Amino acid sequence: MIQSRMLVACPVFAILALLLVGCGRHRELPKTGPPPVTVAPAIKRQVVDFDEYTGHVEAISSVDVYAKVSGYLEEVAFQDGAMVKEGDLLFLIDKRTYQAEYDQAVSQRNLYQAREKLTKTTLARNEKLVGKGAVSQEAYDESVAQADEATAQVQAAESDIAAKKVNLDYCTISSPIAGRIDRTYVTKGNLIQSGVGNPTLLTTIVSVDPVYVYFDVDELALLGYIEQHVAQTDGRPDGSLKERKIPVEVSLADGTVYPHRGMIDFGSNQLDAATGTLTVRAIIPNPDGVLRPGLFTRIKVASGAPYDAVLVPQRAIGANQSNRFVYVLDESGNAVQKPVTLGTKQGPLQVVKTGLKEGEQVIINGTLLVRPGKPVKADHSTMPEPPPVEKDLLRSEDQEKPSADETKAETEDKPKES
Repeated sequence: MIQSRMLVACPVFAILALLLVGCGRHRELPKTGPPPVTVAPAIKRQVVDFDEYTGHVEAISSVDVYAKVSGYLEEVAFQDGAMVKEGDLLFLIDKRTYQAEYDQAVSQRNLYQAREKLTKTTLARNEKLVGKGAVSQEAYDESVAQADEATAQVQAAESDIAAKKVNLDYCTISSPIAGRIDRTYVTKGNLIQSGVGNPTLLTTIVSVDPVYVYFDVDELALLGYIEQHVAQTDGRPDGSLKERKIPVEVSLADGTVYPHRGMIDFGSNQLDAATGTLTVRAIIPNPDGVLRPGLFTRIKVASGAPYDAVLVPQRAIGANQSNRFVYVLDESGNAVQKPVTLGTKQGPLQVVKTGLKEGEQVIINGTLLVRPGKPVKADHSTMPEPPPVEKDLLRSEDQEKPSADETKAETEDKPKES
């Protein structure tokens, strides 16, 4: 019994000993100074906002090649998938039957011409004799009718020859447009059917240069474009999109930027009520044939004219439950939190619409250790530069607009009138 009480008391004494030792040694936390941060003055630069859309490529001209006469396919005169020119020979249908019909029509015309010559000679003779009473008036009238009938037969024969010639020419099938041809759907020796019932599709051809790119603009973006256009034109009537000459940039599925700029040339006259979008078309040069019909692309369009904006790095922007903010240094070297309204991204930078002025010292690195109203150890640096304004993606009237800094400099340099 005594031994069990001693076993219970031993842990208690051990805990008391540890507590006494802990109370005897008080460890102080090391004092830390202001957190190190990097600051840089906010910059103002000329920028342009862009909208991006998903588009797809379509050929300007697309032709399904059918035969206009029936017959057996005698020759395929192209390589599958090759480029063809307008007028190049594609297919040759056995023309012997049509050649015989044409020759028969020519012979029939020759026969009618011989008859016409005879009737006209008879008419000329009767015309001289009818006045002398050697030929009756009835005989003369009959010769006139026979001559007119022979002339009509010759004209009908000429028309028949033209029709037979058309059928004969249809045996030779040439390319109606220049472009890239598909494979042949029918091989040599097969019977080709024509007509409206069940004609035989031989192949297809699509034009290559230039091409169309179709994309859909959402309703909110469209309203913004309309408001901007009305403001720039002082409410003048809106013309076609082609007249406005809006350039576009095309990016491929792998992210590469297509080297040739396009131009918007068409917009649908009404929105799709189901999707709330407007179909817009751009025409793109395609000299190398890189853009194939059906290809998906990304379309980049300037949403407005260039403007001057305050810019800061994206990593300098913080967020809480209510708004976005940046930290700036006050005159005492303390970090001050300033709410901001953000605009578009410009490379590594972000446009700040409101809440920040050019030249304010913004904390661009080390914001996680910053506390509002507390001092910081600042290391001064400079802001990175935004991407340059792509002038070739602006309309001609927007390219000529100077920035606010240029306008200010011109105003300061202009001598004041006395």
